[in-house]
Amino acid sequence: MVHADDLDDGLVYEVNDAQDDDVVSDGELVELDKDNDSNTADEVSENKRALDTEDNGNTLSTEESEKPLSKRQKKLANSSLHQKKLERMAYEKAQKENLPKASVDKIIEYLATSIRDKNPDLSALELDELYFKKQDFLSTEKYEKDRSLNNFQDFIHTFSKSPRSIILSQSNIRVADVYRSVNGHQTAVKLFSKNKLKDDITKVEELLGSKKESKPEKKNKKSNKKMKGKNFSSETVKYFISTPTRIQKIIESTDLFFQGKEKLDIFIDASYLDPKNNTIFTSDDSAVLYKVLKEFLKNKSSVKILLF
Repeated sequence: MVHADDLDDGLVYEVNDAQDDDVVSDGELVELDKDNDSNTADEVSENKRALDTEDNGNTLSTEESEKPLSKRQKKLANSSLHQKKLERMAYEKAQKENLPKASVDKIIEYLATSIRDKNPDLSALELDELYFKKQDFLSTEKYEKDRSLNNFQDFIHTFSKSPRSIILSQSNIRVADVYRSVNGHQTAVKLFSKNKLKDDITKVEELLGSKKESKPEKKNKKSNKKMKGKNFSSETVKYFISTPTRIQKIIESTDLFFQGKEKLDIFIDASYLDPKNNTIFTSDDSAVLYKVLKEFLKNKSSVKILLF
């Protein structure tokens, strides 16, 4: 038999066994399939483009995708949080405005929460002494008119039977507004920091202190007292309009408000909200307000608190 190797015909015969295709000899360099490499690179590129592509079909570069959010984008991202904040503020505002219209039980609960928040270090027993009781208040739920300055005098006439009343407002400006709404030039006096404290104390002493005058020469004294160019009578003045801070200073100087057995109503101008949406209960003077109310309840008989 003649073998292929024995033929001298000038031809080169190469025999490749299928089983040797996967065998790599020692020292032989392995070369990757270029076609496969190309396909892999294409797939990576496609995946990257897919990641950088937004839902609207626009393709973003890697640099663009890593840029920080713009102010507008941040605003949109925070819009949900902002909306929730606005809703919470609206709820709190409505709660403050509706408090005077609430039942006495709800008013007591609201004030108790406020007192606890302002006195976190006090014990339960100490807090109990600061809480108000249901009998301290007179309900005004049935009043259906708007609680605006135009209706303030009507509101007082609807609920108050006492010969005199104290009206507590949040600020000096509000005191002046309430004064005008109740025809104060005829029936009221303003007690606030725009006056000198000694002048306000003098007003109170002249209007409430006449019962102390027992000397014969003072019995025939005219009841009209001239103060700052106006004539006031102890019989005609019905309303003492003040801020909590000023009334506190006055009762520290004189106890005339506590004398006598006649009824005394204390109206709290609670429906008014200042530009920061604070009421008299959430203002800086709220702690003073609670202290003043407690002083009157402790030292004066027949006191009722009403929220306007």
